[in-house]
Amino acid sequence: MNPLLGYRKDIDGLRALAVLPVVLFHLGVAPFSGGFVGVDVFFVISGFLIASIVYKEAQTGTFSYARFYERRIRRLFPALAVMLLVTGGVAWFALLPVDYKLFTEAQGLSVLFLANIHFWNKTDYFNDSVENIPLLHTWSLSVEEQFYLLFPPLLLFLVRRVPRRVSLVLFGIALLSLIGAQYQASRVPESAFYLTHLRAWELLAGALLAVTAVPSYSVRWARECAAALGFMLIIGSVFWLDKEAQFPGVSALPAVLGSVLIIHAGSSGSTLVSRLLGLRPLVFIGLISYSLYLWHWPLFVFAGYYKILPFTGFEQLGLFVTACLLGWLSWRYVEAPFRGKGLVSNRRKLFRLTGVVAVVLVLVSLPGIISRGASFRLADQVVEAAAVEDEKIPFRRPCFGNSVESVDKEENVCTVGQQGEAQFLLWGDSHALSVAHGVDLAAKDLGLSGRFLARSVCPPLLESREYRASEVSCSDFNGAVRRYLDRHPEIRHVVLVAVWSHYLRRDIESGQVADEAGFAAGLERTLKYLHESGRTVALLEQVPLVEYNVPQVMARITMYNRDMDIRPARDTHDALVRDTSAVFDSLQERYPLHRANLADRLCPDDLCLVSLNERPLYRDSNHLSSLGSEFVGPLLKSILVESFGPQNK
Repeated sequence: MNPLLGYRKDIDGLRALAVLPVVLFHLGVAPFSGGFVGVDVFFVISGFLIASIVYKEAQTGTFSYARFYERRIRRLFPALAVMLLVTGGVAWFALLPVDYKLFTEAQGLSVLFLANIHFWNKTDYFNDSVENIPLLHTWSLSVEEQFYLLFPPLLLFLVRRVPRRVSLVLFGIALLSLIGAQYQASRVPESAFYLTHLRAWELLAGALLAVTAVPSYSVRWARECAAALGFMLIIGSVFWLDKEAQFPGVSALPAVLGSVLIIHAGSSGSTLVSRLLGLRPLVFIGLISYSLYLWHWPLFVFAGYYKILPFTGFEQLGLFVTACLLGWLSWRYVEAPFRGKGLVSNRRKLFRLTGVVAVVLVLVSLPGIISRGASFRLADQVVEAAAVEDEKIPFRRPCFGNSVESVDKEENVCTVGQQGEAQFLLWGDSHALSVAHGVDLAAKDLGLSGRFLARSVCPPLLESREYRASEVSCSDFNGAVRRYLDRHPEIRHVVLVAVWSHYLRRDIESGQVADEAGFAAGLERTLKYLHESGRTVALLEQVPLVEYNVPQVMARITMYNRDMDIRPARDTHDALVRDTSAVFDSLQERYPLHRANLADRLCPDDLCLVSLNERPLYRDSNHLSSLGSEFVGPLLKSILVESFGPQNK
């Protein structure tokens, strides 16, 4: 704790309350489904501590940028640099090319504190694929450092120009940030998650305490109640939220408010909660929390990368203990020596050394970036299998994911099959994209011409609910597809494709199975519209889902000489789609409907295929690769023949 503020054991304990849920969430310990809110708690603590320093020094006229950034460098950079160097060495030997390229990009940008911008463009934090990104957690460090660059000049300006309006201005900025975060969380959740201006409200919540925007508690009972409520809000968020929550934004408010209440109550005097947080084990975890945060995620990623299978309870315990040990070693031998002036006592020398190390880390990252993952490190068989994950996807650009406006203007509506007047439409979600190549080949063989309209996580369900936050509403997109069909009566046949079980499962989980905006009602509206417009409908039942990223795991099995069979059982697939099949059966009684089941082609016996001649049939865990799309070609051809009639047999 900075000596300007006086040491508070309860804040170190609050750090423990922040980092432990994050670590347990990343380990996959089920009850801690909302453990990611620990980062929000960290943001509030950082905002409070930094604002306290800057505000006090600004008021006394003693603030120095050089001194401020020296403290920040000593606090954050040495431990980060060591972690980046060590994990860089491990990554060279452990990661496949696509993952190594992403690692080296993040390595270079992390040291420049731009990792959040990088991951904003590359990832969805709650997507399973992030389990292969050892430096993903550095996004939060970048957010904090960007705040440290922007906040001191702002606060100094306010103290000098409008000293009586500091709290009001900061509150206004925080409110705008929260409103923006909530807006983006429902449209582009990656922006709300990763970008500093949309996370600023959390840091400013702590800063508002530091500038005495909130009066102190005058009576003990109020202080005790506030601290207890704050503790319950944080714990409740940890156990109540999960990856499906629309986060951050308003959903992060309980954890942020809880942190504010605990810090503020502790500033007014001792409370039961502050004494609890001041217990020695929690204070110790709080002291090593930064290093623990730095080391836990790369450790878990590298362990999982090798293990492939889910961790057992014993393995989770071992990894937790190892993470704590690494955190302690980093704190004891890297953090603590540099935070004092025992090592590199001269400020100018510290800045120079920091610059040199940063340049070295950037230079070390360049080979992996330039060589697209340094594939020369690995055997050809490993590289070829892994490359399927990053293969060029036919019809992806510019055909896939059109906006409503582009569909209405008929821009980038691509042809599948031979050129000519459209006879059929391929309509669906990303699974329509994964079979588009096979449909294209089948249609060309039959002399047919079709068009392709699809968007990710947008099942072809008219007027349905939204299944994922996006800039483009799926209901609006499907409405545009309907208008497209209205303008093209020559299109007499429609092929519907989606990962159907995903949407019905989401309805079941949310209790919206019978909802008018749900899966079954939306599909019925689609079939009714197509039937009334005189069109034939073919419905392609989904591929079997695999528990693993097929190209990745096939490559890692080969690289690590592992003995694993990742083929899913046909019985497991049939159980997964039982509910959707029942919906299809029911609708088929009322509407003419041609159906073809991709599992009939991919599952020749009790187990379903994931590869052919050691080449992946999937490009991830559920989308067919180009080879997979070709492999199901005979089934795609048969459903086109069935839809168009015997003249095309």
